[in-house]
Amino acid sequence: MLTSSLRTALLATVATSPFLATASIAQEAFDLGEIIVSGGLSPVQARNYGHAVSILTEQDLKDLGATYVSDALQSVPSVTLSRTGGGGGLTEVRMRGHEAQHTLILIDGIAVADVSTGAYDLAGMLTADIARIEVLRGVQSAIYGSEAIGGVISITTKRAEANGVSGKAGVQFGSDGSKDANFALRSKSDRGELGLSFAGRSTDGFDMSGTAGGEKDGSINRTVNLNGSYNLTDSVSIGATLRHTNRDADGDDFVWGAPNAAGLVTDSAADGSVQETYGSAYLQADAMGGRLSNRIELTFGAIDIQARNAARVKNLDTTGHRQKLAYTASYALDAASLADAKQIVTVSVQHEKQDYKHNDAAAFLFGPPPASALQTTKRAQTSAVLEYQGQFENGLSLQASLRHDNNDGFKDSTTYSMGLSYTLPNGTTRLHGSAGTGVQNPTIIEQFGYFANFRGNPNLTPEKSRSFDFGVEQQIMDGRGSIDVTYFNDRLTDEIGADYTVTPNVAINKAGKSKRRGVEVGANLNLTDRVNVVAAYTWTDARNPDGSVEVRRPKHDASVRVNYTLADARTRLNLGLRHVAGNYDVDFTSPSFGGGVVKLGNYSLVDFGFTHALTDTVTLTGKINNVFDKKYNELDGYSTQGRTAFLGLSTVF
Repeated sequence: MLTSSLRTALLATVATSPFLATASIAQEAFDLGEIIVSGGLSPVQARNYGHAVSILTEQDLKDLGATYVSDALQSVPSVTLSRTGGGGGLTEVRMRGHEAQHTLILIDGIAVADVSTGAYDLAGMLTADIARIEVLRGVQSAIYGSEAIGGVISITTKRAEANGVSGKAGVQFGSDGSKDANFALRSKSDRGELGLSFAGRSTDGFDMSGTAGGEKDGSINRTVNLNGSYNLTDSVSIGATLRHTNRDADGDDFVWGAPNAAGLVTDSAADGSVQETYGSAYLQADAMGGRLSNRIELTFGAIDIQARNAARVKNLDTTGHRQKLAYTASYALDAASLADAKQIVTVSVQHEKQDYKHNDAAAFLFGPPPASALQTTKRAQTSAVLEYQGQFENGLSLQASLRHDNNDGFKDSTTYSMGLSYTLPNGTTRLHGSAGTGVQNPTIIEQFGYFANFRGNPNLTPEKSRSFDFGVEQQIMDGRGSIDVTYFNDRLTDEIGADYTVTPNVAINKAGKSKRRGVEVGANLNLTDRVNVVAAYTWTDARNPDGSVEVRRPKHDASVRVNYTLADARTRLNLGLRHVAGNYDVDFTSPSFGGGVVKLGNYSLVDFGFTHALTDTVTLTGKINNVFDKKYNELDGYSTQGRTAFLGLSTVF
């Protein structure tokens, strides 16, 4: 689609704007008490959930030793990432062969995508204050609307776990001059809780251009998170969250039509900065003795981006906002309270506003801006959602939802979704499947333009998706392990692209269907009381309407991790392997100039880590990434990081 093409172009100009675009595998129903918080308008038990889902717990994040959320997500089936260099480089996430803007990312329930592109840059997301990540695979538009065709990644930050005052502090040092620090202070009582956390990281990085003797491309990241809730009465509660991230990163220049891949990215002194602020506030009131729950919630987000080119001249300065007001009510059909209900119906009414603008006429990519680019562009959407969740005595569970979006700037849309889960009488085999439709609204850039060589199209219609999946989850080894295999199939129509035969270029809805299909395999095996194996494999076949292969979606992506706890129960070792094959990228070398694709090399990466409890409250951690110093590419022309090592110390109180 067009936004993907624009993001490709913006990736290629990372030197002038490095920020422009902005495990526990297959445990879906292994823990019968596990809850999928983001599975619908109301939480749903994992054993009853029909859609494919993976969960990364706090322990999984420790085992993975991941500094960035993006690193942890690479262990999840059907999740693919591409980065322009190291931790500070633009990081796009794709699910089930879809575009980056088809993956909705939530932080504590707040949508965080850049309104101009519909995608979120994961470069700034550290794991230090993350408690849990839910990855819902497949179309979720009937619940979440646009940006959820490929799936949803729902990230939950940490809260106090017990009454009283508690905290945590940690530091880490490692390769490339990296330094990490985090601190958290939390308080909880019977009536409420309050938490404050800070996570920061700086690194000298490495030269993403791979130029001999080139300048290292470093980054600095600072995140502050505040959250709290309070029970005004036994049935009325309030709560709020506020999160701010400030990050700076260096970049390099991209050379269009370079003679070869080695010349695509050249050393440069360009850099950029991003400030992200997200927040929410809610009021929840239970009625009818807990049979009816009412919730009013306001969420908001703001992203400010600035960049300088190789001459240290500012060439980008933008601001985007998103605000959403929602009322949601859940009612127990068959019980006196929602906690005891097996039949629940939920309705939600939502109103969302977006705005975007360029702040400085002198700071603009691709030549002088059109006059409209310096005006604030606004648009709004009003939505209504109906959801039903049902559990039946024969082991069958059903989730069904219907959504209508009323858009003020383009065609309205209606989407539906249905998920089924059935546990066979043997109690160890579960069948799950889902089907539904999805939409992707035109982005603000696609709708309104903003570039001298490209104009938007106010007549665009949303992209449409129709998909289904079917899976089998089998418990094995007397309940000590589970294996899940899922097949998915998706058809995308009205894909948004560009007409390059006119000047300036214009956004259009393309004819034909983009086809995506694949198989996801996940396993979690407790071989002994001390040995745990987590594995994932995805086969993906993603095609454009003309049958050509979609770029940046590997055909084969496999990972396995072995976690071993020593006899003293104080030391845990982790060994991981990941193999990627069949990946392609856009060919920007001459004479292609972006008209063709190039196959990237296959690669295998090994990492090793450990945690050791020095005392009951102090823990030593260590990690070696890319143990064998493998050279590989996630994007054509961009170098990747070699072997790195880190050592950290943390304490809880």
